[in-house]
Amino acid sequence: MSQSELQYAGEYLIDECKIISTTGQPFDIIDIVETINFYEHIYSNTITGSLILKDTTNIVMNLPIIGEERLSLKILTPQTSPQPETVIDYTLTPLIIHKINLQEGEGENAQIVSLQFCSIESFRNQTSRVSQSYKGTTTDIVEKILRDEQYLRSKKRFYKESSANLAKVVFPNYRPFKCIDYLTTISNSATNNSSPSYLFFETTKGYHFRTFDGLCKEPIKFYFREHIGSELNESKATDAKLTMETLVKFQRVQKKDTLNNINNGMISSRLITHDVYNKKIDNYNFDYLSNFPNDFHPDEGESRPIISQSADPETGKMLSEQTDTKLYVTSTSFGQSFSEGENYPYQSENYNQTIQRKNSRRSQFSNGIVLNIEVPGQTFIQVGDKINLEIGSTSTTVDESDDDSLTGTYIVMKLRHIFIQSRENKHRILMEVARDSKIGDVLPSQGVGQTETGTSETIEV
Repeated sequence: MSQSELQYAGEYLIDECKIISTTGQPFDIIDIVETINFYEHIYSNTITGSLILKDTTNIVMNLPIIGEERLSLKILTPQTSPQPETVIDYTLTPLIIHKINLQEGEGENAQIVSLQFCSIESFRNQTSRVSQSYKGTTTDIVEKILRDEQYLRSKKRFYKESSANLAKVVFPNYRPFKCIDYLTTISNSATNNSSPSYLFFETTKGYHFRTFDGLCKEPIKFYFREHIGSELNESKATDAKLTMETLVKFQRVQKKDTLNNINNGMISSRLITHDVYNKKIDNYNFDYLSNFPNDFHPDEGESRPIISQSADPETGKMLSEQTDTKLYVTSTSFGQSFSEGENYPYQSENYNQTIQRKNSRRSQFSNGIVLNIEVPGQTFIQVGDKINLEIGSTSTTVDESDDDSLTGTYIVMKLRHIFIQSRENKHRILMEVARDSKIGDVLPSQGVGQTETGTSETIEV
């Protein structure tokens, strides 16, 4: 299909959509596709999706479809010069159809068929186990597992952030993704203040081994504005590209729960490590406010903490100073202990530099400022992208036109592409976006009023 300029917001082109049977027979399903869904999640190792077909040929029986077929698919937003970063292309690395979700009659001569698919690496993860040792940086080990012909055999693009760790690891019959997930827990970034917030996730553009801090340092990729109606160009005609920046709708996800954030270690925590070789116990305290300047945030220089520095009127301590809220206990042994008389370059599990800060970082994004939004579809965007939202103020008591509590820069955490071929022939995107900080003034360090100190009384019944 030839490429062209965008005619309207949400327009898309399907260049290829074929089911390839287990015998290698291709079947073009472009004309019977009703809806295509793609799902991405920043905490998921693979992408998933679904196809809804309006079938008049009983393809499930005649092809047949048994849950082992390949799906060759290429979809793009109309553009003059398509690039790998702007196209959803699974023609060289087909997807796997692994489930028939639904098959029901639709009139006399048709049926609705829903098929579920996933990336090929998801299948390979379930059919292989890693049983070998590795040494080197954790980023290099992740890439070796991802590319290894015995394991995932992935040929997709790999977006990586260099790690500072030199590790020696042995994996005893672990699934490949379990090995990689373990490596995310012991890794520190070589470029972003030793950040331990590594993630391993797949998007429609490839695989990513990145930290939250690395994602926050990226430039803003997309701007979306809340408004009504279509954008017009200088000729007073609808400008499709400007209309693509429409924030169709948004919803605040009420995840700000201080009690939960105390319990999960976001605000503060204490780590007790037992060094089994040196027979030594160490304590490490972590608190959100002290660590805040060490992390990179989506709004960069404008970022402010999302908790206050107010002290408890009874204890005189801030929330972040109470480190007995979350307790971690682990055994460890420092690598230097096993190499006498020479330098040992490899690190142990390194929990004192990873576990508290990493878990707090994840909670900051999962339980910070979180929005569900809908925008016109485009095949450029992916999970992990940094976007900016402009949301208008709805209050008549302020002079500002934007809502400072919601306007700002976010990281895309979840994403669903919806390609509708029946009825409207339109592409839209539903996203969950989050940020771990706010813009504007720092929250006050003291309460508005003073709390009276009362007396305790016990009443016997």
